[in-house]
Amino acid sequence: MLKTLLLLLQITQNYLVMQPLQEAVQNRRFEALAPICRRSLVLNMEDPIELRGTMSREQFIAEFASRFAALSAETVEWSSLQVEEDIAVQSLNLILERRIAGTRIFYKLILFMSADAPGGASGEKEWKLFYLRGIKM
Repeated sequence: MLKTLLLLLQITQNYLVMQPLQEAVQNRRFEALAPICRRSLVLNMEDPIELRGTMSREQFIAEFASRFAALSAETVEWSSLQVEEDIAVQSLNLILERRIAGTRIFYKLILFMSADAPGGASGEKEWKLFYLRGIKM
């Protein structure tokens, strides 16, 4: 029982970007992305978000919020996690709805993260996004 609890706790800790990302997508609070992004990000996101290239964290948040303004997240589901020592890849399935037209879009976000050295009293790694891929399904 204790072993299972520890495993669940470890998995939850590996999803450190889950809460801020869900907050941003579901509640349209995109400033919540700032603490989980590196100073600069590489983006390759298909329509309807359509962001490509390298952007500063601030530019990414502004552009992402602007493109997301016409959308709402109907469903947010974490689908996978691959963690190595200092690199992690997570994917998030979204069902987006165009707010005016009401059409649904199946979209997958693939998040590439790297960990900073452990810091603070807890000694836990701090995961930060450095590459974001968005695919329309």
